[in-house]
Amino acid sequence: MNFPILPDEEARLAALYELALLDTPEEPAFDRVTRLVTQLLNVPTSTVTLIDAKRQWIKSRVGTELSETSRDVAFCAYTIAETAPLVVEDAREDPRFADNPLVTQADGVRFYAGIPLRTSKGLALGSLCAVDTRPRRLSEAQLDALKDLGAIVTDEIHLRERFLFEKHRREASQASLEALHLDLENQIERRTRELNLVIESAYDAYVSIDDNDIVLDWNSAAATMFGWSRKEALARPIQQLVFPDGVPEGDHKTPVTYYAACRDGSPLPVEIRIKALDIDGKSLRSLFLHDVTERLQLERLRDQQAREDVLTLLPNRRALDERLPEAMARTRRQQTALAVLFMDLDGFKAVNDLHGHSAGDGLLREVAKRLTEGVRETDYVARWAGDEFVVLLESVASEAAERIARQLVETIEKPIRLADVEVDVSASIGVALYKPGVDETAQELLKRADVAMYNAKHNGKAQVCMADAPA
Repeated sequence: MNFPILPDEEARLAALYELALLDTPEEPAFDRVTRLVTQLLNVPTSTVTLIDAKRQWIKSRVGTELSETSRDVAFCAYTIAETAPLVVEDAREDPRFADNPLVTQADGVRFYAGIPLRTSKGLALGSLCAVDTRPRRLSEAQLDALKDLGAIVTDEIHLRERFLFEKHRREASQASLEALHLDLENQIERRTRELNLVIESAYDAYVSIDDNDIVLDWNSAAATMFGWSRKEALARPIQQLVFPDGVPEGDHKTPVTYYAACRDGSPLPVEIRIKALDIDGKSLRSLFLHDVTERLQLERLRDQQAREDVLTLLPNRRALDERLPEAMARTRRQQTALAVLFMDLDGFKAVNDLHGHSAGDGLLREVAKRLTEGVRETDYVARWAGDEFVVLLESVASEAAERIARQLVETIEKPIRLADVEVDVSASIGVALYKPGVDETAQELLKRADVAMYNAKHNGKAQVCMADAPA
């Protein structure tokens, strides 16, 4: 693959080498920023990269184990050639990156956003980037946040430039060096305040703890989320505040979904990212906690909708496919019997043809209601497809199953009043019994009931037909 070569490539590389950032250990000044990128933009991966002559070297990383790549596969090789942020919403749709092995591999790069990192003379050294394995778009606020964080990294680079410049002049002017140290301290303090401000204003809760699980930092979001003020939380064990059983296992690469405890004792589902740090020989952990209550509610709703018939609100075929094997297992365990009633409406097509699909829908809803009211609360009624329904009767004798089926036929035969018309339909029902000790699958049991239903139709409709015993 090709990559852009900048007109000032020689000067750019000279500046990079002079700063001596390549192949150096991780540093909190950069790591704090990459952690904040993943939290504020909700992406799994963020890096600070430096573009060497033939390689991309990663100075700080969250969400990846890569330490370097060849320059010809580096997205950041393109970022440094730009004057504005480089945003790739879907790499597979971008001809520059569609064939990139970092894109084509499993769980490869799909989204990328990079901010060029430049020296005080405008020479591009690398980038601050956010990466996701899914296509996405950045909001204006998210892009502004990424630019702000990029500016913090750029400030750090400029500080190091100034430090080097002053270092070269140290022998000539010790006074200038002392002034520089003071300036550096002030700027580091300012940058620390900026980082603290970002953490404090973050939407997610941020908690810092030492190796004894004592709280060292607690932002406003944590106070809002859990009900403990910063003053109350500081210097207390986190077990007394959020995690009674201790901090769950996890790291910055593997978020953990866990139930935390609020001050009032109520549980709160959170996604946790944990970053372990070693500063001056002391082990610290940074916890980023995101409230996932709404996400879990949506997941439960989607799961319910996937198993519910939209028209009748009865369980659908997928739900029945899950319920029937469970009912058969209970039957074997309790040594009882299970009856499967397979029902098809007689005359439904005529109602549809004569009065329209709206009337047909109303008819199906009324039939669903009558079936539900006509069986026990412990029985199970599902819509199979079209005008077909299935009823499961657990712990029922053969005679009782046939009697209930005939009662349902009588219930369905009663006139049904729709909006401005009264219609009459009937039902044909096939009944298949399942007993412990019989070698039969759920699909085979349903098939026997289905065949019996067709026999009931052939016998004159509005009939109940008992299925033959399995072969």
